[in-house]
Amino acid sequence: MPKENIQFRSRTLTWRIAGLWMVVLALGLAVVGAILAVEQARTFANQLMAQAASGASRIADAAREQYNEQLADALGKVIGRVRGGAEMPWGPTDKLPTWIDGLFYWNGQSAEVIAASTSNTQPLRELVERHFSRWEPLDVADEDQPKMLYDTLAREPVSLGWMASTDGDAQIVVVAGCVSVPRLMSDLVEPLLATYSGLELVLAGMTDRPWSQPLYGVMQSWTIQPSEAFLLEHRRAIVSRTLVSLVLPMLALVTLLIAMSVLVRTMRKEMALVRMKANFVADISHELKTPLALIHMFGETLQSGRVTSEKKRQEYYEIITRESTRLTNLINNILDFSKIESGRMTYKFQPLDIGGVVRETYEAYRPQLDHDRFEHHLTVAAGLPIVDADAGAIAQALINLMNNAVKYSGDERYLAIDVTADTRRGRRGVLVSVHDRGIGIKPTERARVTDGFFRSVDDRVRGQGGTGLGLSLVKQIGEAHGGSLDIESRLVKGSTFRLFLPQRTD
Repeated sequence: MPKENIQFRSRTLTWRIAGLWMVVLALGLAVVGAILAVEQARTFANQLMAQAASGASRIADAAREQYNEQLADALGKVIGRVRGGAEMPWGPTDKLPTWIDGLFYWNGQSAEVIAASTSNTQPLRELVERHFSRWEPLDVADEDQPKMLYDTLAREPVSLGWMASTDGDAQIVVVAGCVSVPRLMSDLVEPLLATYSGLELVLAGMTDRPWSQPLYGVMQSWTIQPSEAFLLEHRRAIVSRTLVSLVLPMLALVTLLIAMSVLVRTMRKEMALVRMKANFVADISHELKTPLALIHMFGETLQSGRVTSEKKRQEYYEIITRESTRLTNLINNILDFSKIESGRMTYKFQPLDIGGVVRETYEAYRPQLDHDRFEHHLTVAAGLPIVDADAGAIAQALINLMNNAVKYSGDERYLAIDVTADTRRGRRGVLVSVHDRGIGIKPTERARVTDGFFRSVDDRVRGQGGTGLGLSLVKQIGEAHGGSLDIESRLVKGSTFRLFLPQRTD
């Protein structure tokens, strides 16, 4: 194996190992990124829940504060009237909070109505008397702040806020307010709840959320919890946050994998190119050596004068001529391919009768076909369109197609050339078709036979020698003339190569 090939294999192996480590590293980073993304999403979720819980706690504290403040204000006004000797009942300018059903004062013996939102005050009066009739004066003598007692009326919790007051004779007066908890929730708590989205009120025993915030005092039978809409939005936020956090590491991983895939394909192509070039060197050496050896041998034989038969001399001259032509075609192919690859190839376009060019090339090639005992024929249709083309390039393309047919014909020695007018993709032109009944082309290799340096792995092909440049040159010549090369082939049934050249446009 050439030294360059060994070095390239070594570099390829090094790059593959480095690429494998890069993929492992990328996968590791992707896993770490995924873990961090999940942790960030979890932290974000906890923060959202903590903010909601903090808001619920603030609502509970604000509700308790406003409840105590409004109840103390209402009861305090009554105490003030008692202390100041004002007349009862409640004055028309005094407003009762919407959630207080009634105000009463207790003089130690009975409860008197100060104000009430209902005409039937008897249940409320009995509730007040039931509570305060059990108290001893000393229990409340020094109190001047509202205290909360709780009872049940008509299956609803009721709050009795009371204040104790003493007059100059140490007479004890207790003022009570009866609270409607449902109205308290709707008139006081729900407006506070409206300032925080995602929270709702439910009865304490009906909560089914991850957490709940109970209310205080008379409101203790109710609790604040996150709403279903909040939990749904919470889950969506976590999912979107997780996906966003995963996008960058995933994009990095995908980009790296794509880059590695491109690198691997590039290395494979480079390796294949190195192999093709190595095979080309071996093949070209053989292709050059064989005709040179024949030319040298028969030329030396003729020069020595040992050949006395004129027929034999003519045979040797034909061999020398044939091998010289073969060598010339080989060198022209190599030079032309080099020019095409480097972009230095130029063509001399001029109006041509392609039928005439094909006929001249065929006639020049006929002796070799006869020598190889081929059945061959040429058919040129009449009235062919005129084509702008390089006569030498077209002749070279046809010679390569005929050489290809002769080389791979096998036992079926047959060659036919048809030149007809045709239309391809809406363009009229000339179609040159070369048919053989040779070994054919494998379907898997059909798309690659026109690649430079490509040689089939089929032993029947490898045994014939060649450079792998002939069909590539034909395709490039056709495309340079604005045409195309189509290949139709079946194994053991032969192949047909069709070179289309568009007609001249004025």
